[in-house]
Amino acid sequence: MALVQQTHETIAAAHDAADDADAAAIGPSAHDDANAYATAYFAVHAAYAAAYAADASYAADIADTADMAAASAANAADDTNSIWRSVSHDAAWLEATYDAPVPERGVLLLRQPLWEDGVPKPLRVAWSQFANSSFAVEHGFQPWIQWYEALTSLHDGYPPRQEFSDALALRIAIQPDEWWKRPAKEVNADIAQWLREETASGDRSDPRYDLVQALNALPPQQPAPYAFDWRDGRMEVLPPDALPEDGGIAQDYLDETREKADDLLEALALSNTDPTIARKVGRLREVLTDRAADLRPALVDSRSISVERLAKALDNPQDAAEIPTHVLADLGGLADTARRLCNCLPALWRRDAERLASSLTPDSASALLRHLDALRDRIKDTDIIGPDVQAAFDTLSEDSAEPDDDDVRRRRIAMFGLTARNLLTTLLRASKGAADKLIDYARNARKEFYPELVKLPAKLIIDAGVKAAAPYLFVALLEVVSGIATVFPEIEGVVRILEALKAGKDTPPTPPPSTEPPVSPRTPRPTAERGPTRPA
Repeated sequence: MALVQQTHETIAAAHDAADDADAAAIGPSAHDDANAYATAYFAVHAAYAAAYAADASYAADIADTADMAAASAANAADDTNSIWRSVSHDAAWLEATYDAPVPERGVLLLRQPLWEDGVPKPLRVAWSQFANSSFAVEHGFQPWIQWYEALTSLHDGYPPRQEFSDALALRIAIQPDEWWKRPAKEVNADIAQWLREETASGDRSDPRYDLVQALNALPPQQPAPYAFDWRDGRMEVLPPDALPEDGGIAQDYLDETREKADDLLEALALSNTDPTIARKVGRLREVLTDRAADLRPALVDSRSISVERLAKALDNPQDAAEIPTHVLADLGGLADTARRLCNCLPALWRRDAERLASSLTPDSASALLRHLDALRDRIKDTDIIGPDVQAAFDTLSEDSAEPDDDDVRRRRIAMFGLTARNLLTTLLRASKGAADKLIDYARNARKEFYPELVKLPAKLIIDAGVKAAAPYLFVALLEVVSGIATVFPEIEGVVRILEALKAGKDTPPTPPPSTEPPVSPRTPRPTAERGPTRPA
C-alpha cells in the first residue's frame, strides 16, 4: 500500500511538472523566452524521470524516484545551452519556411543537423559507451551503429547521410516477421553480409556515393595569401594573416589548438587505444609554443599533416568500431584547427607557392592564369561572394599581369592559384550536405546558362541558404574550374564526377527553391572589418 501511495504521489508530481512545462513554454514575456524554455526543459525531464521511476520495476521506493528525477534535471542543466541554441535554430528555420508545403518542410527539416553546435559531450560519451560496449560488438551491431551515426551526424563536421543504399534499406525493410524474430546476432550478421556483398559488387558506386566520398575527402583550406569563410550567408575574406606582435588571429587558433590537443591527450590516457594516436598528437603538442610569434612554421605544418593523415586513416568502419567515437571526433577537430593555424603562418603559403610555381612551365602558367582570370570574372557581382573576395581576386589578377621575369610571374600565378583553391574548397565544403543538388545541377547544365545561375538576386540567396547556393554556383563555374583543378587533385576528383554527369540539355537547371532552410554561419563576425590587403 505504501508503494502504491508513493507511486501515485510520484505520478501526480510528474503531471505537475508537465503543467509547469506548459506554463513556462507559453510565458507572456518574450524577454524571458530563454528562461521559460529552460524551466520547461527541466520540468519535462523531471516529469519523464518521475513517471519512469514510478514503475516498481525501476524504483523500489520514493528515494530512487527522487534521485532519478534530480539526476535528469542535472543532466538537463548541463545541456540547456546546446539545446536552447538548437531549438532556436529550428524555430528560426520553421519561421523562414512557413509558406512551404508541410510535407516538404518535414523532409527538409529532417536534413538539418540535430545539434547546431555539434553533439553535446555527455550525449556523445553515452553513445560511445554503447557503441564500443562488448554487448554491441558481440551481437554485431556495427552496421546499425554506422547507420545511426551517419544519419544523426554524431561526428562533428559531417552532414547527415544514408549509410545504407536504397536497395539495401528496402531489402532489410521487407524481411518477414520470422526473420526479425531471430536472435539479434543472426539478424545483424545477415545485414553485415549484405553490406559486404553490396560494396564488393560495386553496387554502391553510384554518382551520389562517389561524390559524397570525394566531398568528405576534401582537406580544409590550405596556406594561401587569402582564406575565406561564411558570414551572414556570404563568402568573405578572413582577416589578414600577417602576424602582429600579439599574434592576432594566429594566436587565437594557437590557443584553440593547444587546448584541443591537451583535452585529446587526456582522453587518450583514459582509453585503451593505439598508442600511435597519442604519440602523434603529443608530437604536435610539443611544437605549439605559448606565443604565435615563437612558432616554427615548418614543424607545425609537418606534424599537423601527420595528425590530418591519421584522422583520415582512422575514418573507416573497423577503427570506428574499436576507437571511442568522441576520440575520433576530437581528433578530427584537432586536425581542422591545426590546419587553420597553419593557414595563418605566411611562411607556409609562400613555401606552397614556390612549390606550385616550380611545377609550372611558361605555357602551363599562362593557361592557368587564363582560367583564374575567368574565375575572377565569373564571380563578379555574385551575391553569394562578398565584395572583399572579389577585390582579393582583382588584386591577385593585377599582380599576375605585371610584366616580370618568368620565375616571378610563375610565383605570382601560383599565389593566385592557391587562393582560388581556397575559394573552391570553401564552396565545396559548404556543399557537403547537398550532393543531390550538385548532381541535379550538373545533369542539367549547359555552358551557356552561366548568367541565370550566377547573378541570383540577394533575396534568393538569403532564402535558399548557403547549402543550396554554394553547389549551384560551383556547377555554374564548372567549365572554368576544370582548368584550375588540373593542378589541385583534391578538387579534380569532384570535378571529374560532375563533368561525367553533364547531359548537355538546352535548358538551365531550376534555381534553388526558396523553401530551402537558411544556414546560420558558424564563424563569428571578424573583429577586423578591413578590406583585403595586397599579399607580401
